[in-house]
Parts: sequence; C-alpha cells; structure tokens
Amino acid sequence: MFFDLPNFVVAIDGSHIRIAAPPYTAVDYFTCYQQHNFIVQAIVDGKKHFLDFASGSPGSMCDARVLRNSTIFDLAEHNQILMGPSVQIGGNDIKLNLIGDSAYPLASWLQKPFPEAMRDPEEIAFDKALSGARVAVECTFGMLKNCWRILGKWLESKISFANKITVTCAVLHNFCLLNQDEWNDEIMTLEIKDMKATRMLQGMGMTFEVC
Repeated sequence: MFFDLPNFVVAIDGSHIRIAAPPYTAVDYFTCYQQHNFIVQAIVDGKKHFLDFASGSPGSMCDARVLRNSTIFDLAEHNQILMGPSVQIGGNDIKLNLIGDSAYPLASWLQKPFPEAMRDPEEIAFDKALSGARVAVECTFGMLKNCWRILGKWLESKISFANKITVTCAVLHNFCLLNQDEWNDEIMTLEIKDMKATRMLQGMGMTFEVC
C-alpha cells in the first residue's frame, strides 16, 4: 500500500538518459529538451527497488507509447502480473494496481490522476494521494543518478553500450539496497507506509532489459 491507497503497490515512470546523436536514427532520439536521449521505463516499490527496468526507447517517444511497446504491458494485459488478492471497498473489488502520472493510459491495472478541469473534491483528494505515492519512482531515479553519476552525463558510447551501462547501474542500485549499503539520502525525503509491493507483485520479480 502506498500511503492510504489500498492495493496500489508500485509506481511507474520514465527518465531520459542523454546520449551522443546516433548515426542514421538521430531524429528518433531528439527530444523537446533539444538533445538526444533514450528513455528508461521503470517500475519501483516503496523501498526504492527496481522491479522492472527497460532501457533504450528513443527519446522522441511519449511515455504511453513506451509502455505499450514494453514487455510489462503485455504481461499486465494478459493478467500475468499483479495477481495478488483484491480488496472490497464500497462493494467494488479493487485489484492490485500500478500508479502512473497523467501521461499514461488508464487501465484496469494502471491508475492515473483525474483530468484537472473536471475534478470534484473527492477526486482532488484522490489525486493528491496518488501524486504523493508516485513520488517513490521519482526519488528512485534521483537515487540512481545521484549515486551513478555517469547517468547524469552525456554518454558518448554507442546506444547498445550506453543501454548496458544504464541497466548495470540499475542492477547495482538494487544490489546495494538489498545488501543494506549506506546511501547519501540528502535529496530523499519520502516516507511510505506498509511497503509490501515486492511480496504482492506475484509473477513479476525483478526484470531488466535493453529495448
């Protein structure tokens, strides 16, 4: 559970990694930031572990398209992950859900904020809780780039090798957390209650892939 959101167990987001312009496909990687990037899509739990990490989508792609092209999308659509028990709220069964921002598509397994223009007070309160919970993935990306500073720089290697560097840093991030290494948490202020995502996200485990 993230904050007081029942059965909302993990958060999803993307982050950009700056690279040198690749030959022949530079336009695909050119972004609104006026630089060449590829995208990392990650799913994290409340303890800041990466549960799924897909690196290498062209920087010009939107988050929704990156998700739809990912392995995790097919798994979720075919009910092969997020298979923990549902909870009853107001006569409705609430299944396990991912939390995403407004860039993601709404799905039975993925919740996003309500459109701002038409929210009532209850929806505003829900969105506030959702936003607070989603900070987990932003903090995890912050930890990753703060610890492995190479990811905050311009990777001049070929895309294939830059992807391997990025995935390796994510694996090391999890390794350090699982071995309870000390972290410099000056930029991390998040506290999340009742972290059970790793246990509840049945069938998912931890997966790392280069797109």
